[in-house]
Amino acid sequence: MSRLRVGLLSNPTAALGTAHRVGRQVGNLLRLSGISVVDLSGSSAHVARARALEVRDTLTALVVVGGDGTVSLGAEVVANTPVRLGVVPAGSGNDFARALGLPENNPQEATRALLHALSRPVVTIDAIEITAASGTALPHRSLALGNVNLGFDALVNARANSASRGHAVRYTTAVLRELPAFRPLPYWLSIDDGERIDLDASLITLSNSGVFGGGMRIVPEARVDDGVLELVTLTGIGRTKLLRFFPRVFRGTHTTVEGFGVQPVQKVTVGLRNDRRLRAYADGEPRIDLPVTARVLPGAVRILAELKRGDR
Repeated sequence: MSRLRVGLLSNPTAALGTAHRVGRQVGNLLRLSGISVVDLSGSSAHVARARALEVRDTLTALVVVGGDGTVSLGAEVVANTPVRLGVVPAGSGNDFARALGLPENNPQEATRALLHALSRPVVTIDAIEITAASGTALPHRSLALGNVNLGFDALVNARANSASRGHAVRYTTAVLRELPAFRPLPYWLSIDDGERIDLDASLITLSNSGVFGGGMRIVPEARVDDGVLELVTLTGIGRTKLLRFFPRVFRGTHTTVEGFGVQPVQKVTVGLRNDRRLRAYADGEPRIDLPVTARVLPGAVRILAELKRGDR
């Protein structure tokens, strides 16, 4: 492996600085294994993205250390290139890593998994591309690997991001705080470039990995390599039932709730039928205001992981 060159990108703020410390450990372990490591971490996502893009063509792999947002940044850098993406979970949610069964809270085991994957054949997974349906240009390509949240779940994500406790606790607290004033939202959708559909819903989520919110199994059977996204909707449900719904999602027993639906899609455009401003969230990070278009990019990312039957 002496000829391999790996870029290492750690989020300096993830998990109150834990990711930065874990990144140093992983970098040292990779160097001890004979791999050339270049540190691409920056003071912001913008700086880190620029550094990674500058050297991308010289890399065998890009290893990101942080939470789901950092994983998305890595995917934006390497998508549709020969560079492979390694993930060391060190954020507050780590839902994408959880969906793939990657080692958490163990830099040594995470590094061993990376080294093993580097010696194995290439594995590809799908990504989600997010664009402004209005045609407004975005500052950079916006990709996600886990989920795009477009309803009550997006509002909860926004509130959870402003809190300081552990992700699962923050998410649950945010649900309770958002719920009293929430009403189902009036959406319009176009699925796979079909006719417009009007829908009043509490949740609309595009899912690739099937896991969000610090371990919620929103689509237990989702796969990251099947070439489709799962369109999740929750309709006809009031606040009391919505409150009861979320604990069931952690166990994956919510799929029989009346009004819950899952549909495989390749492309969806979602907007609101009123003038309310709602920002889409993806992999825990704010993206753009609705209306948005999200589409699957089959096999767009070469992932340093082993996908087994049953992986989401």
